[in-house]
Amino acid sequence: MRLAIIGSYGHVGTVLAGLGEARDVELVAAAPWGQSDPMGFTRDPAWADTPVHDDWRRMLDDVEIDVAAVFTPFAQLAETAAATARRDCHVFMEKPLAITHAGLEGLRVAVYTAGVQLAACLTMRGSPAYQAVRQAVRDGRIGEPIHAAAQKSYPFSRRDEFHARRETYGGTIPWVGIHALDYVSWCTGLGYRRVAAVASNLAHPSRPGMEDQGGILAELSNGAAALISVDYLRPWGKLERPWGDDRLRVAGTEGILETSRCGEAVRLETPDAEETLALPPAVNIFTEFVAGLRGEREPFISTEESFRITEVALAARDAQDRREVIDV
Repeated sequence: MRLAIIGSYGHVGTVLAGLGEARDVELVAAAPWGQSDPMGFTRDPAWADTPVHDDWRRMLDDVEIDVAAVFTPFAQLAETAAATARRDCHVFMEKPLAITHAGLEGLRVAVYTAGVQLAACLTMRGSPAYQAVRQAVRDGRIGEPIHAAAQKSYPFSRRDEFHARRETYGGTIPWVGIHALDYVSWCTGLGYRRVAAVASNLAHPSRPGMEDQGGILAELSNGAAALISVDYLRPWGKLERPWGDDRLRVAGTEGILETSRCGEAVRLETPDAEETLALPPAVNIFTEFVAGLRGEREPFISTEESFRITEVALAARDAQDRREVIDV
């Protein structure tokens, strides 16, 4: 299977790490998303021999490719991925799939017309903690899940200039909140009915279009409530701590599951016992994507799931902007 990488933004490292595990996948070409793309991974000795093309469009015309990994700044994702799909390439890409509804619909048309597979790089599905929560819910250990609370907290640290404007950033809910929207749904097995949200920039005027805190209130498909907080307020300095403080609590009719220590542990509480769950190995979602393309197992993140969670994230951002509750 022949792979090309377009751009080096965001979670491109997931692809590079997965290449070591993905069977019979060869990185045959790479191209920057634009003149400002440093393509830093090509300076790694492991990838130094990768042919690098000046223009990704010409690369797609000139090189035979089965799969494209698309990792551009957010405003370019949908257009780049759609152009790739129209060349009959499967697409593994940065999330969100698009930052506008029009861009998302154009990408959807391109993917389904071509009949290719697409997956968003929702890395947290591969986390041992969220895999453990999902399995415990599926095993019925807390009964029916009827409440969920999630947190995504990151340092502001240094942020790219395109984060300064909503038109190029797209919003913190689609960029950060989409992870929690996805793992709440994935772990509980529930979809979304309605969303409301509040978010704003209160502490980082250098990036006015980048909300530095906010929250989502969602109704899940069984009537349960999901509360999701997002922020760029995690202290970052001399102390060593994990980059993200990500959490999930799922309460059910018969017990509660809760992650702790930035996902290092999962606690189960029932009327009769308390237990720290064993965690499975981490999963590389690019490796799983390739296995799904081969038909070796069901897709870890399906095409429709990728589109659906992007729809929900964009709707939550719209709810924030319009101060409305939106049906999804």
